[in-house]
Amino acid sequence: MVAPLNDRIEFILMKNEPAQTRFWVQTPASFARRYEYDKEISIKIIGGSAVLLLLMLYFAPALTIITFLILLIVLVPLSMVGMAGYTRTD
Repeated sequence: MVAPLNDRIEFILMKNEPAQTRFWVQTPASFARRYEYDKEISIKIIGGSAVLLLLMLYFAPALTIITFLILLIVLVPLSMVGMAGYTRTD
């Protein structure tokens, strides 16, 4: 895990809970935003993402795998140099 930067787009899940998860990507200062979601909306986001993933795998498995490989190719180098990451507070 890398410490978050000042200029970033940040998604905070479970904002009112003691264990928050923050996903962030470095951006120019003009694009910096923070999106905070409480427990109810966070569970809907996670559940909706899981259902969408299952539907994608059922209807277009090859396209889904290619999409995830492209995301992997982009996100791994960004996280290695500290331009993307996540933090989890306990």
